[in-house]
Amino acid sequence: MRKKISNLLLWIAFFPASIVGMMLAYGVYRLAFYLFSSRYINPNSWISIIFLEIMSNAIAGAAFIYTGYRIAPNSKKTAVIILTLLLVLIAGSSLAVVNFITKEYFSNIGIIAGIAGSIYCCIVVYTGELDKKA
Repeated sequence: MRKKISNLLLWIAFFPASIVGMMLAYGVYRLAFYLFSSRYINPNSWISIIFLEIMSNAIAGAAFIYTGYRIAPNSKKTAVIILTLLLVLIAGSSLAVVNFITKEYFSNIGIIAGIAGSIYCCIVVYTGELDKKA
């Protein structure tokens, strides 16, 4: 009975924990980028903006999937695929909002990088690379 309750609580925390992991990874990467590159790269330069947008969103997408993988009590591969599809659907809808409503085309780079990071992490989990190292 205790195991069933534990599994139920983990499944309830599955999606919110993935979101928290994604937000933490995004914030930590951006903070580390500003702290460690401020002396070497102009924060207003194009290379800084592009590198920051691409990497922070790719890491956030991968952290979303990885956190869900670690939290899910069972059926981890299925949960990871569902999380990836969910992120792709949400990001795809935000691409429509960015392009047709707000006309902020530069945000497409971050959205596509987040999708790419989540798909990469899903492939790594599905092929079993994380199981070999853990």
